Amino acid sequence: MSQETLKVRPTKIELIRLKSRIKVAKRLHKVLKDRLIILSQELISLIREGMSLRSEIHSKITRCEELLADSLMLTSPLIVKSFSRARGEETEVVIGTRVVAGVKVPVTEVSRRERSYDPSIYPLTLIEAGKCYDEVMKDVLRLAEIEESILLIGREVSKVRRRVNALENILIPRIEATIKVLTMKFEEREREDKTRMKKVKQMLEKRRR
Repeated sequence: MSQETLKVRPTKIELIRLKSRIKVAKRLHKVLKDRLIILSQELISLIREGMSLRSEIHSKITRCEELLADSLMLTSPLIVKSFSRARGEETEVVIGTRVVAGVKVPVTEVSRRERSYDPSIYPLTLIEAGKCYDEVMKDVLRLAEIEESILLIGREVSKVRRRVNALENILIPRIEATIKVLTMKFEEREREDKTRMKKVKQMLEKRRR
């Protein structure tokens, strides 16, 4: 089965244009393929980090709940509520962006301002539980950042892959096939012209005799 060609006029100017176009297409293919590699590597890295962090969050939540349960064995729910109010804090989340191979992904920065309280009136396990939940919140924000980045980069990987495949399997082979057909056509035409010129030359020589 012959390779499909582009519909172009069989002229030498068109052949020159096609040769220029194939160079551009191949350069573009290389750039897109390099970008696809970078994005794919970043995507794999984020997926691994996300899976690891999710597992870590589950482990931390279990530890936080154990510390809270231990606290409730030493004090009352009212004291736990009092502690929660006493150490209440102002949390500010700043969302920025970073660029990965042309894709903007979120970056979060958390700043906390904790109120001062007297830790001596609360069980140590309750204070540790508070710190534990702080870590969980920080990790959850990081996980949200990772998952949004995975979504954005994943979409871009899909787009770039489609473009790479279109260039690799459709456009470049079609241009190459068209160049080959036109080149063969012009070579055949040149051979015919040479044959014709040879015959004309022979006829002229015969007349001279």
